[in-house]
Amino acid sequence: MGALAYAISRVTSSDIRDERIAAAQNSAQVLAQATFAPALRVQLHGLDAAQLRPLDAATTAVKQLTPMASIAVWDRNGHIVYATDHSQIDQTYLKPAGVVNALAGQTVVATTHAATSPVDTTVGKQIEVVVPLYGTNTRTPQAAFEMHVPYGPVAAEIARRTHRIDLILLGGALLFLAGVGPRLLAASRALRERDDPKRRAILRELKQAIKDKQLEMHYQPRVDLRSGEVPSVESLVRWRHPKDGLLTPDRFMPQAATSDLISPLTVHLIELALRDCAGWRSRGMSAGVDVNLGTANVLDDQLPREVERLLAKWNLPARALGFELTEAAIQADPERAAAVLRALSDMGARLSIDDFGTGYSSLAVLREMPIREIKIDRSFVASLTQHAADESIVRSTIGLAHDLDLGVVAEGVEDELTLRRLAEMGCDYAQGYYFSRPLKVEALRDWFEQPVVDAEHGADHVEPVRA
Repeated sequence: MGALAYAISRVTSSDIRDERIAAAQNSAQVLAQATFAPALRVQLHGLDAAQLRPLDAATTAVKQLTPMASIAVWDRNGHIVYATDHSQIDQTYLKPAGVVNALAGQTVVATTHAATSPVDTTVGKQIEVVVPLYGTNTRTPQAAFEMHVPYGPVAAEIARRTHRIDLILLGGALLFLAGVGPRLLAASRALRERDDPKRRAILRELKQAIKDKQLEMHYQPRVDLRSGEVPSVESLVRWRHPKDGLLTPDRFMPQAATSDLISPLTVHLIELALRDCAGWRSRGMSAGVDVNLGTANVLDDQLPREVERLLAKWNLPARALGFELTEAAIQADPERAAAVLRALSDMGARLSIDDFGTGYSSLAVLREMPIREIKIDRSFVASLTQHAADESIVRSTIGLAHDLDLGVVAEGVEDELTLRRLAEMGCDYAQGYYFSRPLKVEALRDWFEQPVVDAEHGADHVEPVRA
């Protein structure tokens, strides 16, 4: 057992390390090609404050996803064109090996035990990524994009996860060697029996709730900040429990998410959303509807077929339906998730990344998956008018998303000042209590008829609506 623990820890450590190195590489490549390469093709040297500002903003946004320490762009003569430390700009140094290789057309990814670049201030072990930047119609790189990521957070995660594995496996070995294996198994069964009945009861009642039509969808609109239109609404399930009253998803979805019920439940919720959408569209409201997906859903290769069937049943175009998912849901099995999401996208459904900026993630999902927009988490939006750091994060994220041709939705908008600031930043859509709380479908139909944003003047003439 001890040998097994050691072997599993080694494999886990390697997997985590490879995963984080790949994330750093993907973030560097996306940032380099989506933001820096287009800007530096126009002008490579002598960037002024206005030209540096969008590069700084994109860098700040990526820092929320990858804990990088520094970025620098080198020309072929060892001249620093851009650096996160602006005092380094216009300095000339002997080009480090990684930059030399990138200027020869190679993408360099390496872990080093100390800083390898004169513009890098990282202390200790780090991940170095250097990407070639090409000019217009050139086969030779005109510059090298260099990014350094501290290895400390990676090491900490490896230690945390492998320590847990070591304790579980080695503890189990000691117990079995002491001859208490049977008692351990009995205790484990007793624990499951104590915990499982409640979960089983919830799932049993939830399965019956689907049959008895106890589940209903509430809807929260999102508003186009340029036109004032409502392109879609987010659907949020509620359970009208016969004994406990109206239950929010946190009371039953966690149990369902890890059970065999999640697939039929999700199909049922999609059908409820499409039924209601067909209803308001028949009354002249053109808004689509968005449904949340979990990990099990994005790995369900039967989901696209069910979606196609339901769209035909309710006579709706695929563009009327959108899906919101978190990057964590994709990371469980990226290849399998990609196949499911591409099938949904190919039929015309819209895909959004929800809660963007709240976890350790890479930009690869935005480049490799058929995502059309990101939703900035309410934790950043709610305080952007009070905290400069949150405002910077939101502004940077909007700029980065637009560089990648993605739309941006700001969640959690609760006051007019926040709305105006978002409009000034170029945010595309907003959602939150300022416009409306989640509404039952009957109340939503009434809401559609109320003024939201003056289409002629955009967010400068916003009128709050009643929830």
